[in-house]
Amino acid sequence: MSSPLPTRIPGNVIIDGTLYAGEFVLSAGCVADSHVSDVADISAAKLQHQHQVPYAQASAATAVAEARFVHRCRAVGEIIGFEAGNVIACIGDSTITIDLKKNGTTVLTAPLVITSALAARATLAATIDIAAKNCVADDVLEVVVAISAGTGTLGKGAFADVCVREKAG
Repeated sequence: MSSPLPTRIPGNVIIDGTLYAGEFVLSAGCVADSHVSDVADISAAKLQHQHQVPYAQASAATAVAEARFVHRCRAVGEIIGFEAGNVIACIGDSTITIDLKKNGTTVLTAPLVITSALAARATLAATIDIAAKNCVADDVLEVVVAISAGTGTLGKGAFADVCVREKAG
């Protein structure tokens, strides 16, 4: 037996009471953030989580080369941004190179190179490699810093942050 054709009600409909339905299908995009009550108490398991993960060397210390763990992914998600800078600018031809790696492999199209052209406390934004941006549970993210003092003076207080969105795990 085929199911009957749906009944179409043209115009607006107001129901003074409770609507019960065996199945309720919403059109794509019909529920926006403003439609969700501030007291909805939606379970975290039904949400995406955005992590703004910081990395920082001591702000008064000359930048040093290192690789440092910054985040372990808890679920399926993606890396959506990475920025870096330093508190005190490099002088001359000194550079600080900052990379973001997932499980030991870069996720950037090119590491960020901080030179004397970058003002103190300013940031450079990286381009995330589209093929490497996705992550799964237990992927490990690390910031890798390389330095080149050249004939100038290295900047101080290298910092970075990575933005990761994950589904609930």
